[in-house]
Amino acid sequence: MNWTEIEGDWPEMKALVKSHWSRLSEADLARIEGDRGRLAEILCGRYGHGAEEAERMICVFEKEFRRPGAVK
Repeated sequence: MNWTEIEGDWPEMKALVKSHWSRLSEADLARIEGDRGRLAEILCGRYGHGAEEAERMICVFEKEFRRPGAVK
């Protein structure tokens, strides 16, 4: 999955993002609105990581997760 897919279907994908990063609040998800940069910024605050680590976490998420119902 790539970020364009995530951003394009944010209403559906935010549940998957929330399940992956449980410290994100509903308000955080509303602020992110599919914006990768905002997600990285909020991850830094919630998890205490630097920008590089937040970006690494997002890259791992993109590689590991598929759209719900997608065939591998």
